Amino acid sequence: MKRCVVNKRSESARGILSLTALVLVAVLSTPEIYSQTKHLPPIVGAIRWDAWSGGAVTAQVERTLGPDRYRDRLPWFATVVDEKTVKIEGGNQKTMDEEIRFASEAGLDYWAFVMYPERDTMSKGLQLYLESKCDESVKFCVILHNNLGVPNENWQHERERLVKMFRDPRYQKVLDGRPLVYLFHSGIERFRELRETVAKEEINPYYVYMGWNPPEDYKAQKQNGFDAVSAYADGAHVKTFAELVQNVEQQGWQRAAEARIRYIPLVTTGWDKSPRKENPVSWELDHDYHMQPFFPTQAKPEEIALHLQRAMEFVETHSDVCEAKAVIIYAWNEHDEGGWLVPTWQKDGRSNNRRLEAVRSVLNRKPK
Repeated sequence: MKRCVVNKRSESARGILSLTALVLVAVLSTPEIYSQTKHLPPIVGAIRWDAWSGGAVTAQVERTLGPDRYRDRLPWFATVVDEKTVKIEGGNQKTMDEEIRFASEAGLDYWAFVMYPERDTMSKGLQLYLESKCDESVKFCVILHNNLGVPNENWQHERERLVKMFRDPRYQKVLDGRPLVYLFHSGIERFRELRETVAKEEINPYYVYMGWNPPEDYKAQKQNGFDAVSAYADGAHVKTFAELVQNVEQQGWQRAAEARIRYIPLVTTGWDKSPRKENPVSWELDHDYHMQPFFPTQAKPEEIALHLQRAMEFVETHSDVCEAKAVIIYAWNEHDEGGWLVPTWQKDGRSNNRRLEAVRSVLNRKPK
């Protein structure tokens, strides 16, 4: 198998940031973590929204991230053209192979790909992942989304496409072999039809509904065939990242625990749609955040690490609620929404890996 190679800019950044990683390990090291369940730690994944591979959506996010003040959000493979213009061209195998290497070295177990129709440019990232020959350990799963809205004549093909993925040996499984499947903002009727198709193939996925209110979501969606609930993101109207994290943990994790419902905890890396507020994207012209006076401050790497560590502990101490032993992070690459882990662009040409270093400081203590 081919071994992925990280570009020199990224490798240099990793060396420079090694001190940061050591400091984070010292801060986060607590002997109690995993002492009870070292044989089976929680799996940790991150959401992928692949708008960085070309096409109409890429053109819009290039515009949102064009202003100089948003340069620190750009993925490391972006190119700055001038003070108002950037080009983001991540739709190639070399970049995907580097991303796989980055995620693997950070200790991530899987990516959750937001699903679009197979021929949509937004599916390019998943296509490149599936075509990669890298021998890394990052698995994948899907978040059912726009692919459930295809025309009737394409629906059978999309169902067959999903069945094929569920059988892929790289697909992330939970609970002794059940494919992990999320759904976010999609049609329930099509979901029911998919369930019927999958059941006929004798596949038994673990279906997770991504909503906003765990107890209410579970009550409403259990009857539709969902096994658990989670969330895609948290858009709380607060001023600091610390307050955002508090909202995620109290309104998400704790409410799920109190209700004793099946749950996969969300870990957030931020929420700031200022780029889209200043340069609106076509699919969110009427969203409430356009009237929002402020967004949370940008997360510090160590804040993300501590939030993730608490999520791991939550899963371990709430095994009845978190039966799938999984965590989902928002996000790998939601750059213009304010949630990312992927290394980012810097003026000196070296990528900023600090967020992944922070994640690695937590996940590298997992037994391999």
